[in-house]
Amino acid sequence: MLRCASELSEWVRRGLGLAESDSYIEVHVPDSVTGGPTAVLGAFKDGVVELADFLIEKGLSPKCLVGLTHQNVARPAQRFLNFRVLIGIPDEAVNLEKTTRIDRGYSLTKRAADGVPRGPLCLCYQTYESFMDFTAALRSRHGELANSSRRESRSAGGI
Repeated sequence: MLRCASELSEWVRRGLGLAESDSYIEVHVPDSVTGGPTAVLGAFKDGVVELADFLIEKGLSPKCLVGLTHQNVARPAQRFLNFRVLIGIPDEAVNLEKTTRIDRGYSLTKRAADGVPRGPLCLCYQTYESFMDFTAALRSRHGELANSSRRESRSAGGI
């Protein structure tokens, strides 16, 4: 969702280097995806490519992409999706609607059912340029893998 930085607390804006008039995309990464690690990684990567396509199609170029979540979602976003992560965002720096959404989502996870506390809030962010470069590299790798599979199929007598 495209948002205006004036909606963010001053603490968050300062941390991200945003002016009140800057725009950003608020991203949401779900707490869980059905399947093993490969399915989760695939869903993450498919989602960012779809988002990049949407931004291109609509001609949107916000200053950055921002997501607020808990550590169990932030770490994979950092590791696999090129997001930078600030850990330990004070609850008072975030509006009640967002913390309630995060708590509600976390309450549905296996970790919560097992009694594991949510942990600190984390701010995931990435500049627009970095995000678009990352998704271009994903497309390139995906294309290389698809071309490689086709070559292997042809050499093995396939189509």
